[in-house]
Amino acid sequence: MTSEAAAIQSPGGRPILSAAQVAVLRTYGDEHVVGSGDLLFADGNPTYDLVVVLEGHVDIVEDLGGQRETVIASYGPNQFLGEMSLLTGQRVFLTAMMTSDGRVLRIPAPQVRTIMAEEVDLSEVILRAFLARHATLAHRGAGLTLVGSRFDVDTRRLLGVFARNRLTFKWLDLESSQDAETMLRELDVPLDDLPIVVVPGGPLLRNPSRVALLAALGLAATHEIDRTELCDLLVVGGGPAGLAAAVYGASEGMTTTLVEDTALGGQAGTSPRIENYLGFPAGLSGEELAARAALQAEKFGVRFELGAKAVALASRAGIHEVRFEDGEVVTAKSVILASGARYNRLPLERLADLEGVGVYYAATQMEAQACGGGPVIVVGGGNSAGQAALFLAETCTSVRIVIRSPSLAQSMSRYLTDRIDDHPRIAVSPYTQVVGLVGDDVLSAIDVHDDITGATETVPACALFVFIGAAPSTGWLDGQLAHDDHGFLLTGADIPASALEEPDHLPLFLETSRPGIFCVGDVRSRSVKRVATAIGEGSMAVRLVFERLQANGLAIADPAPAPDERATAAAAEHAPDVPER
Repeated sequence: MTSEAAAIQSPGGRPILSAAQVAVLRTYGDEHVVGSGDLLFADGNPTYDLVVVLEGHVDIVEDLGGQRETVIASYGPNQFLGEMSLLTGQRVFLTAMMTSDGRVLRIPAPQVRTIMAEEVDLSEVILRAFLARHATLAHRGAGLTLVGSRFDVDTRRLLGVFARNRLTFKWLDLESSQDAETMLRELDVPLDDLPIVVVPGGPLLRNPSRVALLAALGLAATHEIDRTELCDLLVVGGGPAGLAAAVYGASEGMTTTLVEDTALGGQAGTSPRIENYLGFPAGLSGEELAARAALQAEKFGVRFELGAKAVALASRAGIHEVRFEDGEVVTAKSVILASGARYNRLPLERLADLEGVGVYYAATQMEAQACGGGPVIVVGGGNSAGQAALFLAETCTSVRIVIRSPSLAQSMSRYLTDRIDDHPRIAVSPYTQVVGLVGDDVLSAIDVHDDITGATETVPACALFVFIGAAPSTGWLDGQLAHDDHGFLLTGADIPASALEEPDHLPLFLETSRPGIFCVGDVRSRSVKRVATAIGEGSMAVRLVFERLQANGLAIADPAPAPDERATAAAAEHAPDVPER
């Protein structure tokens, strides 16, 4: 960050802007005189502005006027309001109230996105503050309230949706929380309607589907999408590979739609710290990577649709159709499949009963909070397991890594194994397997078996984190595209001639057995499970898409104008960009 961008930092992600930074922001917004008691935004608002306090003071309040009214934070002159929900478009769940007379600068959300793309110094200050505030809100449990039983499959399903979408929330467990019973009485909700999600200032959702929840929060789509339109490029999957493909596709003038059924960032988005990503010596979180990539994609006009689960693929005369769970269809000249993989599960009794409430497949701040600082066990010897162990060791009393192999060196990067070896709260158990889960209502211990001695030991643990690989998310393709023995899609020269749909079709690198459909990231056979590689594949696939469209005589519709030099320079410095072609 340059000296101009090095705003004075105060605790809690509340930077104090310099006079020069405020002057730049003035060019994007309008100044307003406000009085004590005025609301700058309120819970339930569909969107809100970035507000810079010029004079006076503001409180950020949860449940204003309610029984649980709480002041979350206070801001003064030359500080700004907002967090990640301003960029994602999520419905507002807090209220900003002036506590004195003053003046404020209001900057509409579309202009904030312009700032994030063009004002490199300011974008760093804003994004870092937004991420820090989001983490604070997640730790406090501010935002949504989930009421449901830990034994209910739908409660665990919603916990997974919250975690993958990095939503801030509070969970009131029906089995252990008196507040849960109190809230149900206040809302007059019968037990048969559980689980429920209480949206501050919004609707009461009764056992909502993933799609219904995201739609109620304003997260289902960033643009109005005409699904009847023939787009140039459809990207299925919003992990690093899919996001990179969308960024490059849209920046090259393609009408680009990205659909994701769970959350932007994919598995990488749940990583607490990615430390071997080029250009970020201090590392960055998966959430930050996803946020930066989404901002770039929006800048170039990518149309996002979340909660859209692909269920079928069809092609005719070089045009491809993807049908979704809601029955709608997106038609495209080309498709890039970046649907990733699903976590493998351990063959344990009662595993399903404890998933989301003791057994986890990601280690984010939300899962760490659920552990309450107790001992945990991590199963797996890959980088994901190592990153999770180091993150959990910051708050848990002990972390035990269980692997069947003799050492971590066979499957984990050296920089992680060195840190794990030196960490006083992390122990590694080689030649060991998890064979049982102990606990009635909650997980209390785990049975582990030593393959060398044959002994089984019961180890106290409040949580089990599983990182044992994944299976490709290709079931919806119904075997139409060539794949390997494990279901991962074959591309390029790996496709046997007998599997090609067109005998004279010579597939390009990253192209599947069907012309015009490409595959990148974890869903591809023999892919390297690294973030940087996935991003490289996503960007490379776009170049190959151009070649295929040109070969088929399908011109790109209405190429977008090239971004000006100011925006291009901003994008290059603003985020971990995909490699240059």
